Amino acid sequence: MEMEIDQAELVEEIKNKTILHWNYRDYEKLPESLKHWGIHVQELYLKENKLSSLPQWINQLSNITNLYLSGNKFIIFPQELSILTRLTVLDLSDNNIRILPACIQNLKSMKDLILDGNCLHQLPFELSQLQCLETLSISRNNFVILPEWIGSLLKLERLFIDNNFLEELPNRLTLLSSLNTISICANRLKYLPLNSFISRVNIQFNCNPNLNYLSYSLLSQLLESGWEDEKNKLPATNENITSYSTSKKNIKLAVILNSIVTRKKHAIIELPRQLMNIFGIDCKVPVSLWELSLRTLYKNKYENSLDEYYQYKHDICYNLMTNGPTSICLNNQCQEPIFTEAWIIIGRSEECRTFLVITFFCSQRCAHNFDVPSHGIDTLSWDFYKE
Repeated sequence: MEMEIDQAELVEEIKNKTILHWNYRDYEKLPESLKHWGIHVQELYLKENKLSSLPQWINQLSNITNLYLSGNKFIIFPQELSILTRLTVLDLSDNNIRILPACIQNLKSMKDLILDGNCLHQLPFELSQLQCLETLSISRNNFVILPEWIGSLLKLERLFIDNNFLEELPNRLTLLSSLNTISICANRLKYLPLNSFISRVNIQFNCNPNLNYLSYSLLSQLLESGWEDEKNKLPATNENITSYSTSKKNIKLAVILNSIVTRKKHAIIELPRQLMNIFGIDCKVPVSLWELSLRTLYKNKYENSLDEYYQYKHDICYNLMTNGPTSICLNNQCQEPIFTEAWIIIGRSEECRTFLVITFFCSQRCAHNFDVPSHGIDTLSWDFYKE
């Protein structure tokens, strides 16, 4: 009799509410009553239950916009959700999901996708079809790299990637005009994008011990936004050289610190993988034809018709164009895009002593004409580091 009363109360709750708070109820499956009486339900909270799957009839709940399934026992993304095309908020955090299926592209209305605390290591290309997405939260997963196409999510405002294994951020993120928050703390970052972001972004990147330099452009943007670096530490000792990075392809430089206070003599910095050639300020080598062609192609805006211009989408030139320049020449009268080669100056900034700072130029002439002292940079010597 008690069970019948509980069932009656449950039916009454479903009938009278558009928001159902069913957290912490130890549900192993959804009550059938929801199927019969819940067509009008818009928000469904099922946090901290024992669900491992969803019934096929959930697609009948066509008015659901917010669904919260964190802290359950899902090991497979519930594909039944792909029918709920009105979903704008989906929280599947703290489960054991390893793969996102291609059918996720059907959730065209999705604005907030929360997948923290799972076992994910890659994002499917189909996720790029979620062009309404404003928040993507994938902290506490197993990501080592993020795809560049994440920068094609034009409405993305907030990106949370804390506690993963990332060594870099996609360069294309710097081109997102709506992006305002990136949190990438407790990863394995070796560098941040060299470009400043076109939007005003709050970037949190504490607890990345391998990150020991910033580009002058990005540092200036961070300082303008009120960023402080006292929580970060510079791993610039000789002892760190052998353990600093697992990458064997990126250009690495040994920077002479000239430290009188400590015995630290060198810092090993690793440059983004797009850069193929680096030159010092006094190197008069001409710009290569390859680099000149990339700059010309980009300035002529072939990027607007790349799909027609290139037969193969995975062509290196196509990728470089769509992902945007690695950096921009710091000479204000020039501002040429830089893709694979640059002239650089390395030093310490008067405004930030924790990180080394690097300036990038499109040619020896621009580098030589740069007034280093007026920009508050104490230059340091460097050489190519060979393992």
